[in-house]
Amino acid sequence: MKFTPLDIRHQEFPQRLGSYQRASVRAYLSDLAEEVEVLLQRQQEQQEYLLALEKQLDERKQHEDEIRRAVIAAERIGHEVRENAVRESQLLISQATTEHEGVMRDAESRRSELEARHQARMSALEASFRTRFAELERQLHDLTLERDRVQAQRLMELEREFNERHVELSGRLAASRLEYAQFLSTYRALMTSFSEMSARHSLPDDLALAAPRLPQHELLPPLQMGSIEAAGAPTPSGSSATVTPPEAPHHAPHDAEAQAQITSTSS
Repeated sequence: MKFTPLDIRHQEFPQRLGSYQRASVRAYLSDLAEEVEVLLQRQQEQQEYLLALEKQLDERKQHEDEIRRAVIAAERIGHEVRENAVRESQLLISQATTEHEGVMRDAESRRSELEARHQARMSALEASFRTRFAELERQLHDLTLERDRVQAQRLMELEREFNERHVELSGRLAASRLEYAQFLSTYRALMTSFSEMSARHSLPDDLALAAPRLPQHELLPPLQMGSIEAAGAPTPSGSSATVTPPEAPHHAPHDAEAQAQITSTSS
């Protein structure tokens, strides 16, 4: 049974539940029809080409006698040409052999000379390379030692600077804490003295003061490494940063009026 592209494109299939999609089947049949059409076209072209070859073969058979006669004449002429070529080739071979022997002698002499020069050049280059390589190895070793020495020296300087800065800032921190403790002690002593003076001198009712509340002794927060480095770094004006103790509690303006009243009463 022969198939044509038109038959493939219009082929119908019975439908049932769970069958293939019509679009997919149609697309496949369309591609198949195109491929069959291409194959048929190629077959037609090959048949036409075969007919042309058969026609050419018939024409060549007609000229076979002429070709045979031409071949016989060509063989005769070729034999004559071959004999002449043999004689000429023998003469050329003799001349070429003589020239070849001379060229080989010159080439051998030139090769020996070039080989000697090349060997001398290679020996000089090898010696230069070994000398340069040893020099570079020595320089690399010196540079490695110098780098290690500089790194070790730099590390020692950084460690010494860190230790000095740590000691300096630790001293500043201790001094600041001591100063803060002295300030609290002085402040409490002043407040105690002020309370005792207030108790010894009676004040009018309108000038009665509430007993001051002493500040609680608060420890300074621990100083972090970043704060140490920031405190140890010079300020823009060139001076080192200092730790400022917290200000004393400010009692105004009643404390000032009470102090003035006590002073006037005492006088």
